[in-house]
Amino acid sequence: LSAAMVEKAKSGHPGGAMGGADFMTVLYTEFLRYDPDNTSYPYRDRFFLDPGHMSPMLYSTLSLAGYYTTEDLQSLRQWGSVTPGHPEADFARGVENTSGPLGQGHAMALGAAIAERFMAARFGEWMAHKTYAYISDGAVEEEISQGVGRIAGHLGLSNFIMYYDSNNIQLSTKVDEVMTENVAMKYEAWGWNVLSVDGHNINEIREALVAANSETERPTLIIGRTVMGKGAKG
Repeated sequence: LSAAMVEKAKSGHPGGAMGGADFMTVLYTEFLRYDPDNTSYPYRDRFFLDPGHMSPMLYSTLSLAGYYTTEDLQSLRQWGSVTPGHPEADFARGVENTSGPLGQGHAMALGAAIAERFMAARFGEWMAHKTYAYISDGAVEEEISQGVGRIAGHLGLSNFIMYYDSNNIQLSTKVDEVMTENVAMKYEAWGWNVLSVDGHNINEIREALVAANSETERPTLIIGRTVMGKGAKG
């Protein structure tokens, strides 16, 4: 569906969207708490997409969840469309954040997770909900991600669950050609619960999300090893 949207628009980024489809399917069908019929539901779980160029992945998922029509998807990246190339915050349609430079989206998610903990501490755990973020290799490379990682770990934000789509591709080269750090060890050093999965194995994704939702002391980073353009015919 994401590939078809980009093909119709004659521009866009289908590869990452196709690679992330398995995680999004499990998250939205089994874990994320939301209600398309009550989009202002204040205790809904929040999902923040960091790599805005992967918008077809978000729009197609939200369409299947009841937020967008087929006609909306067909107008991807067109002037005045409700499906712009990079998402713009639209709570009524399930879009929690306007995307910007890589790294900004999951920083917004961190702020939302902190706000949730503040509200729960002030008014009670009945207000509790989860904040999910989706990041890419490029976002991990950005300096803003270092601040997000340290703060979330220091605060022990167990309500914050982040999925790292690790397909070893960034901008114009492979990640391992420009960066050799051990991302898992870095987040563990910041106090995160780090889990690694095959990003195309539904059972592994499900098990990781169960573990992340059961964590009570630390934020969780799920590293999904994925293939850009998964499902494309060569």
